[in-house]
Amino acid sequence: MMEFIQDWVKQVNQRADLLPTWRERTLNVILLVGSLKIYMYIDQSGVHLKTDHQDNGHNDIRLQSSSSIMKTLFAGEQKLTSLPQTTIKVQGAYRNILFIESLLLLAR
Repeated sequence: MMEFIQDWVKQVNQRADLLPTWRERTLNVILLVGSLKIYMYIDQSGVHLKTDHQDNGHNDIRLQSSSSIMKTLFAGEQKLTSLPQTTIKVQGAYRNILFIESLLLLAR
């Protein structure tokens, strides 16, 4: 799963058409896939995987699900807001959820 997310981050950061859309916002994202925790940071320069795995409580978005659901999300095959709450736990402000959903869909 970690390799899949790393490839996605690389792909997003290579897309010059996506970067201007995200320049005005910063977002901390934590992905919980089983026992794996993946910390991401989105800012004006792109998407970054955090190397310090300290959960300081400041996560704008928290997504928790199975690896198969996460892969469909990050492949742009499924809308985050259309998934039932039984398959994914989503925490965060609605505008941040829509922000990450649009990035996931546009990055495919």
